[in-house]
Amino acid sequence: MIRNEYRIELARLMASDKRCRQPVIRRSSQAEWLYATDLPCLYKGEVPEAMAAELTAAGWEFREERNWLLLRKNAPEPPGDWFEGIFGPEADCCRSLLARHPDRACEAPEAAQRILIKAGEEGEKAYEAACAALHRSWAERLRRGERLPALSLNYFCI
Repeated sequence: MIRNEYRIELARLMASDKRCRQPVIRRSSQAEWLYATDLPCLYKGEVPEAMAAELTAAGWEFREERNWLLLRKNAPEPPGDWFEGIFGPEADCCRSLLARHPDRACEAPEAAQRILIKAGEEGEKAYEAACAALHRSWAERLRRGERLPALSLNYFCI
């Protein structure tokens, strides 16, 4: 697993006192969230106010769900150290589509950001599969005359 800049930031923000273990940080299985952590379990089902304030100040959105804290953050640019691998042909197709359609919508690209960050943590194969899914989706949008999300090209090349 890659410890990208976002995971490191979350670990720092959620550093618990020395009396208990650090909360786990996992990729969320829900598409609308980037990470999930068991932080509430360490604090009797609550998120300490000071920690919640720090998360919010750092730009993290969160929601408690069944003793887990779901987290997401807008990522206009990929977080540091987010992908170790080679960008494959599907990533190149995505980059090409975005570059050839600069009149992209002002639509928020957060969903695609989350897909790519999660896949980047899993490795080249997962990243290429995520790019293939985005490529298909975006090609369909273009056929319907719709615009593409305003996603940074840095998600597809270094």
